[in-house]
Amino acid sequence: MKIKNRWLIAASAVGIHLSIGSVYSWSVFSKPIIEQTGWSLKNVQLTFSISILFLGLSAALLGHLVEKLGPRKTGMIAAIFFGVGIAGSGLAILMGSMYGLYLCYGVLGGIGLGVGYIAPVSTLVKWFPDRRGLATGLAIMGFGFASLIAGPITHKMILNIGLANTFFTLGLVYFVIIFASSQYLSPPPAGWVPEGWKGESASQKKKIAVDLCQLMANEAVKTRRFAYLWLMLFINITCGIAVISVASAMAQESTGMSAASAAFMVGIMGLFNGGGRIAWASLSDYIGRPNAYTMFFALQMVMFFLLSRVTDPFVFQILIFLIMTCYGGGFACIPAYIADLFGTRQLGAIHGYILTAWAAAGLAGPVFVAWVRQTSGGYSGIIMVFLGLFAVALTISLLIRIDIRRLVSAKAQVQPVSLGARTFTTDPGEVAAAIRFAVKCAESVGLGSDKVFQLELAVEEAATNICSHAYLEEFSINRMSYAYQAKTTYEVRIIDTPDSFSVVLLDSGIPFDPLSVAPADTTSPIGEREPDRLGVLLMRKMVDDIRYVREKDRNHLTLVIHKKAKA
Repeated sequence: MKIKNRWLIAASAVGIHLSIGSVYSWSVFSKPIIEQTGWSLKNVQLTFSISILFLGLSAALLGHLVEKLGPRKTGMIAAIFFGVGIAGSGLAILMGSMYGLYLCYGVLGGIGLGVGYIAPVSTLVKWFPDRRGLATGLAIMGFGFASLIAGPITHKMILNIGLANTFFTLGLVYFVIIFASSQYLSPPPAGWVPEGWKGESASQKKKIAVDLCQLMANEAVKTRRFAYLWLMLFINITCGIAVISVASAMAQESTGMSAASAAFMVGIMGLFNGGGRIAWASLSDYIGRPNAYTMFFALQMVMFFLLSRVTDPFVFQILIFLIMTCYGGGFACIPAYIADLFGTRQLGAIHGYILTAWAAAGLAGPVFVAWVRQTSGGYSGIIMVFLGLFAVALTISLLIRIDIRRLVSAKAQVQPVSLGARTFTTDPGEVAAAIRFAVKCAESVGLGSDKVFQLELAVEEAATNICSHAYLEEFSINRMSYAYQAKTTYEVRIIDTPDSFSVVLLDSGIPFDPLSVAPADTTSPIGEREPDRLGVLLMRKMVDDIRYVREKDRNHLTLVIHKKAKA
């Protein structure tokens, strides 16, 4: 099977994010919409807030689609929602329907935003285990740079072809770009790793390591680590959005800059927002994500403190630009941070849940700034509040390190005990013997009857799958060469720790990662359901964790039963 070029996978992700990132050029539409419809600025701006709200909600509620359907189909869904949402906005303008605009651009476009934002991310992390930050930074950089490209083009289109026709045209263009980019997206083959990569980088041996754990999304959201990440992202985005919303006015009031110069500064801010995403994300591959987030907040505390005292326009702009790099970097580093802490098993779904912080910040940021500005009578009060928030975020960035060290230490102290290993042939009649071996070991360590029964079902499915499918390709080759072996073998190892009981099945058959199989659709008619997918679904339901790796030309499938609730 031909392996896809992972850099083209990254380019496809950039194509998607460049399209959906055009939402940041909404301000280009605002004045023409007001002039044509007579709606108030407040009502028009609400459209943007709705789209950001539905970005977060759809990312959280539909994040599981990435794991279930795969990035290609999920990207196509994003293309439909975003394209129809933008084009439908043109129809809403022609009809003079403000609520139609909310529905099309805000709701439909927002859903396309959320799904399109997360669709390529988990795939990129799997293709770039050696450069997680760089890969996700490339894609999310596209989102940050999009307004620089879309803004001027949209402005010229409105002048030349009119407002509604601009929406129609852009809807079609974005649909084509996102749809086409999605066609190349796919996860890497089972067991694939970059050529020459063995789990660490020569330039960064300490930073690329085994993920802290492999959690399902619903498990991850119950951990302290998830809460810490959510709060850090929320604070970073809230303050960043707030700065963007008042940067021009603050520059004019604090330094005496002209309105034209302040407007130019706001335009350049987009460059640093996008550039910060790729720069910080790439740097995080070398210094580690915990260090990157600590630096975000420590640097911003210093910069906001200086911002409250600066009167020189040049220095003021330098500080604002540096703040924008941290704002963008917070977005770009979060997917890799999630993978480090929770693994890649359901990265898309976990990332979706985390992005609810964006939706909350998008609503809270501007309102918060307006309230502080009104009550304090100036921007100094806003800056002092930001300093306090960044102090909280800095504290959280240190607390999460304690949690990480505690888990790493606990993991290191747990010494796995091998309870034995046995080899079985792929004769289906020996599946029962493999099950008995696993069950006997489970009972010997006091595993409860319910858990033993679940383990029994999972082992039966895994062993049957090996007997039925693992060596089919080899059998075919052997038959053609008249050297057919009637029986091949697989190994079953039993590992016990104080917290878990694991059954490891090893075979030398064709590479197969059950985690890459989309779950079966249990809502379809029974006759249309795929037995293989139902089997994988059964394994996932019966055990607490499934791990897969391809090493030394062997499939290693680990079925894990937890003895107690995880921290």
